[in-house]
Amino acid sequence: MSTWARNGYEVAETAFNYDLHLFLVVQNGETLYEIVPSNLDNQADIINELSAGADINGWEDGMGNTISIQPA
Repeated sequence: MSTWARNGYEVAETAFNYDLHLFLVVQNGETLYEIVPSNLDNQADIINELSAGADINGWEDGMGNTISIQPA
């Protein structure tokens, strides 16, 4: 599992449902959001975007909520 550090927060990949992983958005030790991919292809897209340095502000969490991270 991977962790991606961003300015003021991090995204941590964690086990979820067999091969499907959950992505926890953590700021100051508090989990603010959980990004739930809909399938393995969506999961691969998330990993690729995070690995390319994408900021997750404005992303949807897979549960209908828009992610909004304020600077720490």
